[in-house]
Amino acid sequence: MGSINYKILGRAGAGSLIAEFLFREIGVNYEITFVDPKKSKPDDLSSAHPQGKIPTLVCPDQVLIFETLAIINHITDRYDKLVPDRQTPLFDRYWQFLSLLATSIYPAYHRQHHSRYYVKEESQSDLIVRAQKEQSEIYDYIEKELNPYICGDLLTAADFYLYMLLRWDLYKNALYQDRPKLKSFANMMRNRPSVVTVLDNQPRKKT
Repeated sequence: MGSINYKILGRAGAGSLIAEFLFREIGVNYEITFVDPKKSKPDDLSSAHPQGKIPTLVCPDQVLIFETLAIINHITDRYDKLVPDRQTPLFDRYWQFLSLLATSIYPAYHRQHHSRYYVKEESQSDLIVRAQKEQSEIYDYIEKELNPYICGDLLTAADFYLYMLLRWDLYKNALYQDRPKLKSFANMMRNRPSVVTVLDNQPRKKT
């Protein structure tokens, strides 16, 4: 893939997966630094992101880009790949789904995995249930729209983003029980060579 152009600051299996998926799929070389998950604001990120969050992308000219949608837009715009033609209705559909995933599905997963940051312990179960209900409604909609990808036969960055989010679900049997198209989509994405390579290279927890 040539010389290294980009550096990703991320965490294993977390939001930095999307940048890795896209770079691998397009064929762009990069390096990734996995920051310490035990630190709420790692030193690596303190100067890159105002809240010390991942992912953060360091560009070849040392410009820093954070926030997932901004990173996706930079990569797809720079290489003009994994994005529909901007002059077609598919482009609007693509951005509609990216926005839906980023503003609805992603925050709901964050509330489920990190409920302690939102409410007191006695209210955490209710918060998780509400988040799951919100997701269920959106996943029912996505189930109807997949064919087989979000933009029909055209594979886009939105598909990689959706797959990353699906990986975070705590109840996958329930998630796929009445959503055969979503399950088929997840299996199809999991078997893409780019995805296989990225996931195989994620650090494993020591046991």
